[in-house]
Amino acid sequence: MLRKVLNAGPRLSKGTVRLFASLTIFVYATLYWKASAFLPEFVFRDSDKIQSQVGGSSTYQDTSFDAVAKFYAALGDSGSELFVLAVGVVFIWLMIGLSKRVGSLLVNVVLVAPCLFFNLFVASKDTLVVLMSVVLVLIARTRSAWYVAVAALACYAGYAATVRIYFALILAIAMGAWVYRTGSLRRKTVLLLAVLLVLYVLPEHAYFALMHPRDMAVDYLVAGSPYGARTSFYNLVEPASFAAFCIDYAYAILKLNVPVLFYPGPKEWVMLAFVWIVLGSAFRRLPAQPALAHAGTSAVDLLACLVIGHIAVSTLFEPDLGSYIRHLSSVALFCGWRLSYLAARSGSPSGLAFGRRMPLQLQADPKQ
Repeated sequence: MLRKVLNAGPRLSKGTVRLFASLTIFVYATLYWKASAFLPEFVFRDSDKIQSQVGGSSTYQDTSFDAVAKFYAALGDSGSELFVLAVGVVFIWLMIGLSKRVGSLLVNVVLVAPCLFFNLFVASKDTLVVLMSVVLVLIARTRSAWYVAVAALACYAGYAATVRIYFALILAIAMGAWVYRTGSLRRKTVLLLAVLLVLYVLPEHAYFALMHPRDMAVDYLVAGSPYGARTSFYNLVEPASFAAFCIDYAYAILKLNVPVLFYPGPKEWVMLAFVWIVLGSAFRRLPAQPALAHAGTSAVDLLACLVIGHIAVSTLFEPDLGSYIRHLSSVALFCGWRLSYLAARSGSPSGLAFGRRMPLQLQADPKQ
């Protein structure tokens, strides 16, 4: 279904795609300077905390807000605004540039919109994640997957050490997904059993540490903010055992990935479309193409594994649908890039040219 949507409509020329990307950038840049006049207040919630730290407040001292504030403080007010705008411009150009047909253009617009709305009108923590995605895709377009793997390790480990520690868990899950995808049936079985065993033997406080942040976040939304509270939810049962962990995680999967079951409104249908595009980009298998048949584990699959890591970790503690989409949208570029491969027709000249244009092999020796 997703591949049919991506290949729907007439093929777009490079000139048409560049024109649409340029118009989108023009509209974005125009709106960017007037963002405070039309964006809802909740979009500025995290940015305001960062700005308070930049201004000398100690309210969020030694937190992730403080760490990011030091970066933006070094840029200054004008520098920070230009930085966010520049990241947004490059992100739009790369995302829209991946469009080959009208269908894929519409899908990429669905991926672009939430990322711009949540992350690229204000200087936030997720703006830096968007920048990381841009850097990794640019590396992947000119280098082998070995370089992408090293760069991803450096980016995610550095971000985990300075801003959000759970990015280390995202990286670990991405590595596990990579090993699973490239393994034999026996390796996959052993890996699944090992993961279940590790989860089963965790002490009670570990389950609490993994999933209780959701309950605390919902308490904050209910008590201190009207934004996001409509779709927020507590864990179904107290996360104090393996069985409870499984129940809460399954419940969160449904609440976050099938929101129309609980909130059947037009906004939730739009959010459902975004979420399922992300899921499809990460979990669908690449088509069997001559250009990719020998690739093994490719750069595009490495980045898809990072998306899986983001999905898995966000499902642990995100308190509402808006927060879930905000964090997933920061890696929308990974999704768009893989979708361009999913849309490629088997054996088509365009598909082969695309494969040749981007080095994908993860070989034993990167010099091969």
